[in-house]
Amino acid sequence: MSAANVFMQGMLLGISLIVVIGPQNAFVIRQGLARSHILSVICVCLACDIVVMGLSVFGIGRAVNQGSVWFFVLGGCGIGFLLFYAFGSFRGAYRLLTSKNLQQSLESSHAATTQKRAIASTLALTLLNPNFYIDTFVIIGGVSATLTDPSAKGVFFLGLIGVSFVWYFGVGYGVRVFSSFFQSPRAWAALECFTGCIMCALCYGLGAVLYTEYKGLYA
Repeated sequence: MSAANVFMQGMLLGISLIVVIGPQNAFVIRQGLARSHILSVICVCLACDIVVMGLSVFGIGRAVNQGSVWFFVLGGCGIGFLLFYAFGSFRGAYRLLTSKNLQQSLESSHAATTQKRAIASTLALTLLNPNFYIDTFVIIGGVSATLTDPSAKGVFFLGLIGVSFVWYFGVGYGVRVFSSFFQSPRAWAALECFTGCIMCALCYGLGAVLYTEYKGLYA
């Protein structure tokens, strides 16, 4: 396989994984709409992707493969994480609808108003999310395991990171176009409700995958 094809493979896989609105992407969107420390948030997201994806491509990717104990452990934790985040989103929507000013709305919608809080929240939503490790170690690690040439792995890794770079900067700054629509608590509440529904849908999908995998192994 040529270097261009390997690079494209990494890009396509990266696109398929990153475009899903998860807790991390939802936070990037919030910060972008609030125009609050978005560069710091983007840099933290990229740093986490570089480190964890690098470990997956070049190191321990195959340790957490489908059917392993770690796969089910991470999957179960992932369901709990998504449900917790969905609850927080719906609770945030309620607080937004009962708040009296936009600043209170931003705080209730989890938009970090200080750089320290923005960085800490980004790290937590990325590194404490078990689904992040399922995507990187199971899916990315599984694909990269088919590449035996170290140089091919490097090209594949560059394709993945290239997508992350374009996505985070594009979403973080591009979403500002819609900031004029988010000048009322109701608009932020709608975003919170949408995020909560997406988290519930992801939870259902992950549960279905775990059930199918368990049934296939132990039925």
